[in-house]
Amino acid sequence: MAGMITLLCIFIVCSLAVWVIVGIRMHFIEGTFPPLSAESRMEEPYQGWPFVSVLVPGRNEERDVEACLASLAAQDYPAYELIFIDDESTDRTLELARRTLEPHPFARTIAGRPRPTGTWVGKSWALVQGVEEAKGDWLLFIDSDVVHHPLAMRKAMSMAIQMHVDALSIMPAIECVSFWEKIIMPLFALLSTLVEPMDRANHPDKRGSRLSGAFILIKRKVYEAAGGHRAISDQILEDMALARNLKKQERNIWLTYTTDLARTRMYDTFHDLWLGLNRLSFPMMKYSLLFLGAAWLAALVGALTPWLAIGAGLAIRAQYPVLGLIFLLSGTAICAAIPLVLTKLFRVLKVSRGYAWLLPMAALVYCLAGTSSALRHYTGKGLGWKQRTYS
Repeated sequence: MAGMITLLCIFIVCSLAVWVIVGIRMHFIEGTFPPLSAESRMEEPYQGWPFVSVLVPGRNEERDVEACLASLAAQDYPAYELIFIDDESTDRTLELARRTLEPHPFARTIAGRPRPTGTWVGKSWALVQGVEEAKGDWLLFIDSDVVHHPLAMRKAMSMAIQMHVDALSIMPAIECVSFWEKIIMPLFALLSTLVEPMDRANHPDKRGSRLSGAFILIKRKVYEAAGGHRAISDQILEDMALARNLKKQERNIWLTYTTDLARTRMYDTFHDLWLGLNRLSFPMMKYSLLFLGAAWLAALVGALTPWLAIGAGLAIRAQYPVLGLIFLLSGTAICAAIPLVLTKLFRVLKVSRGYAWLLPMAALVYCLAGTSSALRHYTGKGLGWKQRTYS
């Protein structure tokens, strides 16, 4: 009994320390990197707006492709072409894309060729085909489930030119509609913010590199010098791999986020959410069992411990009234603090802060998905997505 109480005391102290650190980091990032928005100040490039090739790969995206392409075709940008590359869809994606883009002479679709034999995974092969057809001095890679504000391209290009960067990436606003989205996506956004934080990704001299594959604006010469998507054909997280290659070449990259220029609903069912977490979680852990173990420990300390403290306080208050009260107060204090620490994140996601109290459930789902992903990786079953399996 004494040993369990001592262990819980250690966990409570660690949990408090974790949330203090998270709070400090979130406050720093939120204060240092304001979002790019439709209201952001924009300057006209003195040499004119560069010609941009917008490349949108898609496989089995009939739910979202029309809205995505329609928003891109309506951009208030004077010099661009729009190319949709169908990645061997088995549904109506290509048909819907053609119908959406047909009225626009600057837009066209490509029926993608079969992937070459070898280690091609994800959307890299589709993007290679798109780049082959592109004419722009800048390339803009867009996921086919992202819908854009008419000023998205202007704001992004203006920022890239003003900041003298070689690549600019925008994390879109994530729409959370269902119960599970409101539970899981805040944790996903939190981990994305903390694992490869913007202050490291955006600093040329710091280790850490990150781009968001949903929206990557990059100079064509820089992209080609880094080897493009051919150099990362075996990477499931191709956006992170591209960022690493750019950092190795000492290129300036900038990662930001938006609340109104781009939005996406990543998963509309728990099944798709589970498959998405399976695909992303273990690769995000760099295929390391050590990092997977650390994820479970972080879930225990950060998410579960406050509730364990409350439960333990209630259980022992009759026998140990003072210690029980300490456990109750400490657990309650941490549980009350978590929604406050994550206020800005939940506001950006437009999710009630009350869902922060379901963080233990979110952490459990994430860790189970990571474990499932690891098992599939090490047993050779591969990671599935869009009716394909990648080993």
